[in-house]
Amino acid sequence: MHTTQHRRDSRQCSPTRRCRQRRGAVIVLVAILLPVMIILAGFTINGALIQLRKTEMYVAADAAARAGGRELGVEQSESKAIARAQEFAARNKVGGVPVDLKPSDIVFGQSDRSGTSRYNFDPNGQFRNAMQVHVKRDGSHAGGPVPLLFPMPGVVSSVELGQSSISTQVQVDVCLVIDRSGSMAYASNETAQYPPAPKSAPPGWDFCDPAPPASRWLDLVQAVQVFDQALQDSPAVEFASLVTYADTAVIEQPLTTNYSLLENSLNKYTNSFCAGGTNIGGGILVGMNALAKNVPGRSGAIKVLLVMTDGKHNSGLDPVAAAKIAGKQNVMIFTVTFSNETDEARMKLVAKEGQGEHFHAKNGNELQDVFKKIAARLPVLLTE
Repeated sequence: MHTTQHRRDSRQCSPTRRCRQRRGAVIVLVAILLPVMIILAGFTINGALIQLRKTEMYVAADAAARAGGRELGVEQSESKAIARAQEFAARNKVGGVPVDLKPSDIVFGQSDRSGTSRYNFDPNGQFRNAMQVHVKRDGSHAGGPVPLLFPMPGVVSSVELGQSSISTQVQVDVCLVIDRSGSMAYASNETAQYPPAPKSAPPGWDFCDPAPPASRWLDLVQAVQVFDQALQDSPAVEFASLVTYADTAVIEQPLTTNYSLLENSLNKYTNSFCAGGTNIGGGILVGMNALAKNVPGRSGAIKVLLVMTDGKHNSGLDPVAAAKIAGKQNVMIFTVTFSNETDEARMKLVAKEGQGEHFHAKNGNELQDVFKKIAARLPVLLTE
């Protein structure tokens, strides 16, 4: 009886001693690894925080560059572009602090590319068609360096971060698609119904005589002149072409940088303005053909149609259907309706299908303003 109890106690004690030894070894191992694990966790969390702050800065830089680039294109003013970039940068926060964008953080220069290669930014370029925005968190900007959640004793407690973005007024090939239907002989504030002849027409006037002095056509000619001048003043190099349409559409001038050729192409209609229908869809298709004739070295140019009408589509392919075809071929469409006799709803759909914008002008002065705005709004891309 005594012997059996002794053996049982022996069996119980030996495993217990081994368990205590194992527990001691685990405690030592944990004591060694725990600080290492905490340090690794700190690095991981700090790394995630830095990536988050970089993402916030990337968003802010893109917003500022896009807004400033658009302002540069519209106003042709670097000071206004800087102010607009600062405005949009401040709307974004990095680590809860509004972005502090200084004028010295913005650089203007030339951005271009060859063929399908990447855009290259040159701050010393002659044609300043791009702006580079640097968003920073360092000692010279509000908020200072980004504080780390797990400061490393003896190493760092904060980091300086920066992110940049470049907006570029890209190469654009644009085609003006112009309405020369019979209603264009009338003034913008009168009903285009023949007979009678336009109010400003001289006695005995008939179609195929010179366009009347107060005609929508002459208002359009002046608007085209304003558009051409805006292209001429642009720091980018745009190629432009001209298509006119009535019952049918015609390419009057292939793509060129000699914008006066577009104006000259309108003279024959000014001198002999004949009646015709309104085939807007046909004008869009022929305009696409004009843009399809690529200029050497401009294979990456954005294709844009500016489609203007003073009336309602009444001949040929529906313009919305034509716009869908253009949209599938990545051709952007801006639409302009002129006078109070237009089908604005349909032309808004045309612009929507072409991923562009719609504008309406009630008179000649407004038409000039619209053409100038569109020239300034030709695409701006983020190229870095």
